[in-house]
Amino acid sequence: MLTALFGGLALLVIVVYVESKVAEPLFRISLFRIRAFAAGNIASLMLAMGRGGMQFMLIIWLQGIWLPLHGYNFSQTPLWAGIYLVPLTTGFLVSARCPEYCPTSSARRRSPWAAHC
Repeated sequence: MLTALFGGLALLVIVVYVESKVAEPLFRISLFRIRAFAAGNIASLMLAMGRGGMQFMLIIWLQGIWLPLHGYNFSQTPLWAGIYLVPLTTGFLVSARCPEYCPTSSARRRSPWAAHC
């Protein structure tokens, strides 16, 4: 586990170094100097980690506590936990596309496709 963590950090350092030295980088690392850009990316990372943690805990709770208490056999709880989480996953997928079609009120004034909301 720690090997994967340190390997990922090493790869991140390598990517940042290479992208800062290349004439035409795939991603401009200097964008992270913009405070709003950096804060937005950190917030998105925290949100994604929270969603992943919530799904992980829901799966454990469904399989180990809720489903057995409601009459499901332990051999069937993984299947039913997955079935019960389909609406949550669908909600995540649908809401991920929502900002594209429903901009904020300030973006509506500037956006040519804001009439779709």
